[in-house]
Amino acid sequence: MSLQAQIRMLADRFVAWQSPFGRPDPERCPFVTTDSLTVCTQFHSPSFMAIGLYRAHEATGEAAYKAAADRYVVYYLAALRNPSTELDDYSRLWDQYMTEKEGPNEVRRDWSRNIMAWPFLYGMALAGFAEFARCNPGDYSFHAKAAALYEWLLYWRWDEGSYFRNGYGLAALGIEDCANSDDLCHVGRGLVGYYETTGSTAALADAEGLAEYYLTEVEPGTYKGCWSSELGAWVVNPTVISSFEHIDGVKAHETSWGFSSVGTIDYLVRLARATDSTDLKQHLGEKCAASMRWHFDACQFDDGACGMTGRDDKWLGQTAGAILSYLRTREAGMLSGSDAATYRERALLARDWLLANLTPETVEAGGYFPVTGKSEPRPPENQAWMLGWVLELLPQLPGL
Repeated sequence: MSLQAQIRMLADRFVAWQSPFGRPDPERCPFVTTDSLTVCTQFHSPSFMAIGLYRAHEATGEAAYKAAADRYVVYYLAALRNPSTELDDYSRLWDQYMTEKEGPNEVRRDWSRNIMAWPFLYGMALAGFAEFARCNPGDYSFHAKAAALYEWLLYWRWDEGSYFRNGYGLAALGIEDCANSDDLCHVGRGLVGYYETTGSTAALADAEGLAEYYLTEVEPGTYKGCWSSELGAWVVNPTVISSFEHIDGVKAHETSWGFSSVGTIDYLVRLARATDSTDLKQHLGEKCAASMRWHFDACQFDDGACGMTGRDDKWLGQTAGAILSYLRTREAGMLSGSDAATYRERALLARDWLLANLTPETVEAGGYFPVTGKSEPRPPENQAWMLGWVLELLPQLPGL
């Protein structure tokens, strides 16, 4: 199958998986949570699929791809609400569901009132808005909603090192906030996208403030930072949590994963382009280059595929994400000459594996190739998210 055919194959599925009003349709899309009330996970994938579809439209000229991308973004922007001091209808249903499942917990009940107003949702939505605005020049229909999202995001500012809360903790362990590096990097992506689109210097200042969390060494049990010099990457979060989404039995402050690496590099590379601070540019470049190396050094198999937290399982999406990180850091001038050459060879090997294994069947399987089974394919929305990375990357491969 040619590269153009693979772009169309994946983009056609993103179009087919969409409901008429823009959400990933649980009747059509195999990557939608349907067995619980945790609807917030259903917002993990739309903006990533939209970004991939915008790139596919630019590569093919197919109008249906841009139309579907627009709908995914508009759905996202329409669905979110402001932070609240009270439980709304959905929050009450979710709290009732969790109480029946785990028993009552007042801490969980408190933060569940904003389950549809968590910061990562605002960040992903603002990142999608920025792409919508770029691809619809002169259309200012959603600038007011984006301004509201930015204002709502400021509700989550606090004085700890993570700059923003990520909105939820782990009630059973008395953890007020997880400060997940992955959640908060999407806040950063959204802030930079909002700045790039509107010129908001306040949003840029917030993006710079948040970046300090990613430049500061982790101290487990605190919110000072999330960088690990030992790993050469950002930890999942600085808490004692040992179970999170795909992963069980691994301490969050002792491991990194591709989600944090790819998303944070996306955020910090764009911030480095936007900031006027020479020192900040330098520090951002050092961390981004190191984390890109980590993704290949720690996670790449001999055949070129990449895992999630190491050589656990092979993923189309994690492989695409590692290549995206290489391209972003190289194009930003963050790599030494030797790193640019060495990791280009690694990226080319990853490209060859990706293209050889990107088929209709592997897409329907979420791009997951189990080796150890440790990086489980859950929640399903994360698989569509990673397939979004694949589609974003494919048109860029000729420039690798």
